[in-house]
This record gives sequence, C-alpha cells and structure tokens, in this order.
Amino acid sequence: MSTDVPLSLPTPSPLGDFLRARRLQLAPEDVGIRREKGRRPKGLRQEEVAELADISVAYYGFIERGRDLRPSRAVLDALARALRLPADERAHLHSLAKRGPARRAAEPEELTDEVEELLEALDPNPAYVVGARWDVLGGNHAARRLFCDWHAKPSKRERNLLYFYCCDPGARSLFADWQQEAADQLALFREAYARHPDDASFDAVLDAVFSDNPEAQEWWERHDSDPKRGRTKRIRLDDGSVVQLRQLILHVADDPEIRVITYFADVDGDLDDVEFDS
Repeated sequence: MSTDVPLSLPTPSPLGDFLRARRLQLAPEDVGIRREKGRRPKGLRQEEVAELADISVAYYGFIERGRDLRPSRAVLDALARALRLPADERAHLHSLAKRGPARRAAEPEELTDEVEELLEALDPNPAYVVGARWDVLGGNHAARRLFCDWHAKPSKRERNLLYFYCCDPGARSLFADWQQEAADQLALFREAYARHPDDASFDAVLDAVFSDNPEAQEWWERHDSDPKRGRTKRIRLDDGSVVQLRQLILHVADDPEIRVITYFADVDGDLDDVEFDS
C-alpha cells in the first residue's frame, strides 16, 4: 500500500536568486545567441546558461532553485563567465556560495567603553557604530546632528541603519541621491543576510523595511551590488548646499561584525568650512 508523502519545496537561496536575476537581465545577443523570430522570453533560459557554463541543465536548475548544493569554485567561475559578471559581482557570487554558520538571533550587541571613546575622539567628524543586523549602537555628536539621533527614536526598527536609509523621511532630504543610496545600502545588507541564512532577526529588519517602503522590495530583487558605490556621499545641508563626504569603515577586532563608520571631507575639500559640533 502506498502512502502519499507531501513534497517539500526548496527554499529560494540568495545564491539562486542572484543567478536568476542576472540570467533574466542578460539578452541572448549579449552572449552570441541567436533565436528564431517570434516570441522572445525575457533574458536567458536556464538551458542557455547551463550550455554556456558547460554544466548540465539539471544541475544548474538545482543551484538556481536553492537545493542544498555547494557549487565548486570552478562551477562558480564558469557561471560568472556565462553571465558576463564583472569582477565585483563575481566576488559577490562567490561570497553567496560561502554560507557560514548562523548567528544566534538573540545574541546581544553592546557598545564598549573603548569604542565609545573612539567615537568621541573622532568628533567633529561624524561617526557611528552598527552591529551585525545594522542596529545603531551609538553615535557621536556630529553624527547625531548630521544624520539622525537614533537613540531618541521611539521604536527598535527606527534605530536601524538600513531602516533609516530606506524609510526615514530625514534620509530622503539628507542624501542628494537618496534612492541610489538606499538601494546601495540594501544591496550591502544582502551580503550580511547571506552570511546568516538561519537568523530570523535579519528577516525582521527586512520585513520592517519592506512594510514601510514597498519600493525597497523591488530594489532587493534587482540584486544590485557595487561595493565601490556609496564610498562618497552627496549630503544636502540645512542651507540647501550639497557637499561630499568620504566614508571610512573600521571593523572591531574582537567582533568584526561591529563596524565604526565615519566620514571625512571629500578630497576636493568641500567641507573645509563646515563644522558639525556647533
């Protein structure tokens, strides 16, 4: 006698999502494929990517659907070539395949006295500290004045840096290129999300962002990633003038997930006459 057993579908993975997004963005002509005239589906088909990468269609389908596979470096490199990925996206592809152990969702993060002293020493340069899930753990006077006084916010979601970029009205007016800045931060958050696939607290951050800014979900699904973008930010001051700041990120040795983010005048010296501590 046979017993019907419900099939469990694989959960989409960041690696599979990224491959699918890039496959659909690539035109057949870009890789030398000519199709017969008629209805032309968007992007490349799975079998076309598999052929370009010289792997089986079934195997590529397993990877894209999020099956529990660990593609070799050779396979990843072949897929990167097939999808014409630039160097930064090739590195991102490899990072998505290295899914490390999950971080405990309830693990507390605290601002140490030493890091707090560093923040104050960096004044009048704006500086703040974020944890693994981008919760803002502290900020100096200049950061609170220029960006946001996160600890004065009433809810936990509002004290998160990703939420600030994507959902806070203050960020919309602060960043001259707000939409691109918010989308870039979301792409960077994806890298942290991929490192901790079983940590539900990362999903909680995204749920809050997508709930209060539905457009952010479209940015997330684009899989846009450019680590060079966002290092220089165009800031709109209270008087309406726009200045440029260079971003520097420092990782705390005892816990590399905790980052000190500070800003300096651009190389052109746009902020020579601007003070943040008045």
